[in-house]
Amino acid sequence: MSENSNLNIERFWKISPKHLLGWSIFITYEVAYVYLMTGTADFWNYVLNYSLNIALFYFNAHVLLEHTLSKFKGSAWVSLLLVLIEIILFLAIKFAINRLILGEEHMPKSAIELHKALLGNTVRTIYFLGFSFAYWFAIQTYKRNRKINELETQKLIEQNEKITLQKNLLQSRNAYLQAQVNPHLLFNTLNFMYNTSAKVSEKLAETIMNLSDMMRYALTAIDKDDKVSLDKEIEHIHHYIRLNQVRFDEKLNVDFRIEGNPDGLRIIPLALITLIENVFQYGNLHEARQPAIIKIKIQDGKLELDIKNQKRANRRTHGHGTGIPNLKERLDIYYPGRYSLDINDEENIYSLTLKLTLNE
Repeated sequence: MSENSNLNIERFWKISPKHLLGWSIFITYEVAYVYLMTGTADFWNYVLNYSLNIALFYFNAHVLLEHTLSKFKGSAWVSLLLVLIEIILFLAIKFAINRLILGEEHMPKSAIELHKALLGNTVRTIYFLGFSFAYWFAIQTYKRNRKINELETQKLIEQNEKITLQKNLLQSRNAYLQAQVNPHLLFNTLNFMYNTSAKVSEKLAETIMNLSDMMRYALTAIDKDDKVSLDKEIEHIHHYIRLNQVRFDEKLNVDFRIEGNPDGLRIIPLALITLIENVFQYGNLHEARQPAIIKIKIQDGKLELDIKNQKRANRRTHGHGTGIPNLKERLDIYYPGRYSLDINDEENIYSLTLKLTLNE
C-alpha cells in the first residue's frame, strides 16, 4: 500500500467521528420530520435506504469525482454523462436490493406507483449527490488552500536559505579580505629576500622566487567568477614541483606531462594542486625506475588528471585528512554532475584519475 493511501486512511479515521455525528443529526431530523407528518416510521426501510444513499455519497465524492472526473477536466458533457450513468445504475441497484431484502410488499404494485417511486428516488438520489458534490468541492478547496500555504512556506524557507547563503558568502569574502591584510608587505619582503640571496646563491634565489609566485597566485589570482585560468593553475603546479626539486637537491623522480592546450579554459583555484601535494607528501619519489607520473590531458573543454606513484615504505595508507573531502565538496558545488574522481589505494601503489568538464 502506498504512503498516500495510508495517509488517506488515517485521515478518514480521524474525521469519521465528525461524519458519524453529522449523519446522526441529519437522519434524526429527517426521520422525526416524516414521523410528525405521517405518524408512521419503517425502521428497516430507513436503515437500508439511508445506508445505500450514504454509500452513494462517498462513492461519488471519493471514487467518481476524485479518480474518474479528474481525467476529463474541461469536458462538461463527459462529466454529465458519467453522473447520469451513476444515477441510473444506483437506482437499478437500489430497487434490486430493496426487493431482495424488504420483499415484494414494499415494491410498487402499479405503473403509477412505479412512476412515483422512480421520481421520488431520482430526486432523492440527486439530493444526496448534491451534498456529495458540495463535500467534494470543500475537500478540494481545503487541499488547494493547504497546497498554497505549503508553497508559500517553502518559498519563505528558500528565501531564508538564500539570505543565509548570501550572508555566508559575505562572511567568506570578508575572511578572504582579512587574509590579505597586508599582502604587499609579504611580497615586498620576499622580493627583498630574493635580491639579497641572488648575490649569495642562485638556487636559494630561485626557491624564493618560486615561493613568491606561488603565494601571489594563492592570494590574488581569484576572479569574480571564483575561477582562474587553467594555464595559471598549471603554472602553479610547475612552481610547486620546482620548489620541491630544489628542496631535495634535484633528486626527486617526477614525470610531469601536459597534453593539450589550456588556453581559454577556467577552473576553480588550487583544485589540482590538492591532489598533487599528496604525491610529494606520501609518495616514494627516490626510485628512478618507478617515477611518480602526473599527467594532465586537455581536450574539447575537458580535463583529465592521472596520478600514479609508489608509496613510501613507512606509509602504507594515504592520510588524506580534509584535503580530498574538501576538494570533492568544492567540485560538487562548481561542477555538479560534471566530474568523477576515482582513487585506487593499493598496498604499495597509489593512483587516481580526475575527469572534469570545464566547459558547460
